[in-house]
Amino acid sequence: MTTQRYGRMVHDYYTQRIDAVVTEREERLKGLKTRADAEAYVRDVRKKVRKSFAPFPKRTPLNARVTRRHVLPDVVIENVLFESRPEFLVSGNMYLPRDMKPGEKRPAVLGLCGHTWEGKAYNLYQYFARGLARRGFVVFVIDPISQGERRQFFPNDGGPRPPLCVAHNLMGNQMVLVDDFFGTWRVWDAIRSLDYLLSRPEVDRTRVGATGNSGGGTLTAYLAALDSRLTMAAPGCYICSWLANMRNEIPSDAEQAPPGILAAGLDEADLLLCHAPLPTLILSQVDDFFDERYARRAAAEVHRVHALLGSHDSSEYFMGPRGHGFFQENREAMYAFFMKHAGVQGSPKEKSSALLEARTLNAARRGSTRSEGSRRAFEFTADRAKQLARERSTLSVSPLRKVAARLLAMPRSGAMPDYRVSVTAGPEPAGSTMRAQFALETEPGVEAIATIYGPPYPGIRLPTGKVTLYVGHTSSQDDVGSVPAIKALTLGRSVLVAVDPRGMGQSMPNTCGVKDFHHPYGSDYLYATAGEMLGESYLGRRVFDVMRMMDLLLAEGATEVRLLGRGLGSVIVTFAGLLHDTQPRVKLMHYLPSFELVATTPLSSWPLSSLLRGCLCHFDLPDIYRALGKRLSKTMPWNAHMRPVR
Repeated sequence: MTTQRYGRMVHDYYTQRIDAVVTEREERLKGLKTRADAEAYVRDVRKKVRKSFAPFPKRTPLNARVTRRHVLPDVVIENVLFESRPEFLVSGNMYLPRDMKPGEKRPAVLGLCGHTWEGKAYNLYQYFARGLARRGFVVFVIDPISQGERRQFFPNDGGPRPPLCVAHNLMGNQMVLVDDFFGTWRVWDAIRSLDYLLSRPEVDRTRVGATGNSGGGTLTAYLAALDSRLTMAAPGCYICSWLANMRNEIPSDAEQAPPGILAAGLDEADLLLCHAPLPTLILSQVDDFFDERYARRAAAEVHRVHALLGSHDSSEYFMGPRGHGFFQENREAMYAFFMKHAGVQGSPKEKSSALLEARTLNAARRGSTRSEGSRRAFEFTADRAKQLARERSTLSVSPLRKVAARLLAMPRSGAMPDYRVSVTAGPEPAGSTMRAQFALETEPGVEAIATIYGPPYPGIRLPTGKVTLYVGHTSSQDDVGSVPAIKALTLGRSVLVAVDPRGMGQSMPNTCGVKDFHHPYGSDYLYATAGEMLGESYLGRRVFDVMRMMDLLLAEGATEVRLLGRGLGSVIVTFAGLLHDTQPRVKLMHYLPSFELVATTPLSSWPLSSLLRGCLCHFDLPDIYRALGKRLSKTMPWNAHMRPVR
């Protein structure tokens, strides 16, 4: 196993990148001195946030129906189904105060659930919905995608049911290929839920709030940023800072990484500043993985902008005494806040209430929207991928290179930096012929690590003549020791240079508390989402590392550099082979036949770091394979599960 000698390199790189964005933003906020300054800032962030989520689909008929009704001593609960988009059903519960009079209108709250399998039936979410209804609010709580009655994965999908948050990320990864965003799907469900809530005759449209915890807090912040009909918002256990999440090594869910949001110079508090100066309560917990220190800073920023806008009591902050969750103290703070701004009298102190079984709250037959004819999010993505394939025209080599370079968003090459020779190369794979190891700084703070194998040569220098540059699946050096076909290449007369681009092999991060490269919430996923928010491609950065290594080898005496890639490395060298001006020969092992395969397979194992945002809108991997022509050879393809194709 390769030693992770540079295990903090990628983490420090992205921490510094995000820190620079946040620091510049803080300076802009400090420069706001007048109401006009604050108004201009709010207009600017609204525009930028909307760009990260665009485009939304067209509004279509909700086709809403109440499937069951329960009259309880304190509330009436209606089980509701509606379509947020055609053939995509949302299940929810409408809580109505028991004491409502005919024709009376009450303030309303949209309840947005966090990540629990039970969805709207989870105990803490039943408590807050019923608690609000007891205080005179009409409340509508919906199941998120893949939760409650909206299950998205089934036994015939080719693998075990993925854990809850992993299910979100699987759908989100596929959406990247068609330039979609899972967060847009989530917030569109919330917007259409608000459409339904506001269509009800019991609702006073001038007093409408939203609240939720964790993933529900995320969605509350998104809705506050994107829907002006909301008059008050109380997100819980989410708002802090993207910098805090990176520093604390906290990977976010697929919906929590809006593409380009950091590139636009924004932080999480800006989601709520889109809502300014309407009433806003930030809820946190003292022992939450969403860092409470940064939640306080965000609350201070929101309060200052509200004050500049002439509203001194419309923003509040409450920190609960527990860990991550919508526990009683935070629920009571939320009640008090909404009651204050909706003009509702009474006590926010919560009394115990009996929980209802999930089957009582189910709106669909057999507790599954699929039994009511709902399609799955994955199916929409698969259809979109197939439609794009039908509509795409085949690009010639030059336009293909231009589009690929733009989507990969690689930095400019600039002058060739110096390299350093590593005299402590680490253990040599058994039976190999390791000759030297060196590191090239491809951009400030990032090094690609290369190990030279092959016949001996004098001194410590880079090889000359013909060179094969190899990029492995997760670690090039590990492959030398474990893959017979690669090990054999180290024993011949030619030189093999095994390269680890950033975040692979010797620079594989030792962060996030897991060592498994493929862990769905591991470091590879964390930095891929950071790239998404920075408006760049983690894959593109790895391609850049390989191309700079090619430049170095050629500058130091290599007469030809051929590329060889396996697994994840095959995707990297495919793009490097397309884009490098020398038009190198390329060989692929265990390669991905197409990105469309990932987009059309329910459970795909290819990680986000191997995918390219918007790729299928323009081309697919077979287009690159054709463009490489006779320069390309490939063998032993892998399927969407990263297993041999049979």
